[in-house]
Amino acid sequence: MRLKTSSGAALAAAALLATAACVSDSGADASTDSALSGSGAGEECAIDETVKIGAVFSLTEAAAFAGTYQQEGLQLAFDELNAAGDIKYEVIIEDDKTNVEDSTKAFEKLIDRDEVSAIVGPTLSGMAFSTYTDAQSAGVPALGVSTTAEGIPEIGDYIFRASLPEERALAASIPAAKETLGMQKVAVLSDSADEFTASAYNTITDVLNDEGIEIVVDETFETTDTDFSAQLTKVMEADVDAVILSALPGATVPLVTQARGLGIEAPIVGGNAFNSPVLVGALGDAAEGLIVGGAWSAASETTGNAEFISAYTEKYDRAPDQFAAQAYTGAYLIDQAVRADCDANREAIKDNLGQILEYDSILGPISIDEGGEVTQEPVVQIIRDGAFTVL
Repeated sequence: MRLKTSSGAALAAAALLATAACVSDSGADASTDSALSGSGAGEECAIDETVKIGAVFSLTEAAAFAGTYQQEGLQLAFDELNAAGDIKYEVIIEDDKTNVEDSTKAFEKLIDRDEVSAIVGPTLSGMAFSTYTDAQSAGVPALGVSTTAEGIPEIGDYIFRASLPEERALAASIPAAKETLGMQKVAVLSDSADEFTASAYNTITDVLNDEGIEIVVDETFETTDTDFSAQLTKVMEADVDAVILSALPGATVPLVTQARGLGIEAPIVGGNAFNSPVLVGALGDAAEGLIVGGAWSAASETTGNAEFISAYTEKYDRAPDQFAAQAYTGAYLIDQAVRADCDANREAIKDNLGQILEYDSILGPISIDEGGEVTQEPVVQIIRDGAFTVL
């Protein structure tokens, strides 16, 4: 039985209802290429024509801390798949420079000029709400591997994600932190200007209410803020058990650093941005004790995880992170969709991505339902001695 975990966002529903229906049958037929249909099925599938897969990641600017790992994880997986033979993949990777305009241009290029069979990315949910409407209109399946905001799959039936929703991660990390720390009263600090962090804030308040945890400080800030002394002073005066933070990496580093500098020793529970070793490295000693829920852990004894870590480290001379692991898994999910009917046309990939059930991945068993939503068990980690440790 499939479990649909997303609750849907009013923003996506209101803006995109018409888009979901605008892919005509004639458009889908026009994109069908008989050379992309092979013989056999599953492991026996063989396709003569090269299958082009596009990817849009933030390789420069603010989100490059995640995008570069994603590029490497995706490429490693497709290299492995190509080495296995029978299906040849060409990966076309575009840099959206962490801005909506370039992300939109990258999607347009991959859809119209490169005529890819599917697109992986973008890195940030804020980009996805704009670019996925283009993919939906063109009838091109798009697979998010780090788009965790509420409402992503509801954009349309060509939109999928293999990235644990932020609401699921927070719904695991907050109760785990409560059990470990005995949290009774907390401060909530959130970026009110960003769609992703605003969505996470709603989840945070819902989970805290469900857990009977009192919010004694509730402060907001802007994405570009660098001085958080006003908000942190209120946190100091309240003497809270923990701080719950919803912020992008650009604000997370100065905010956490300033909090520790002011003597705030309360544990900090955060969202998906905390899952990057780059962010942890930038925080240095201030990262100690951060708690985060996520989709992957290097310590997990999931199928192929040790081999993935070894292969990634050997190829790139550094250990992988969650963003690399999710992109790596995304490549294998697309391959599963292609092999299901031995068909790499856009429509076939779309149909089969929504039928993946309990695929045994390095993230653990993972499913994608017909609505494009992922189901998997989250992992809650705490940073101890500068390293992620399962809580």
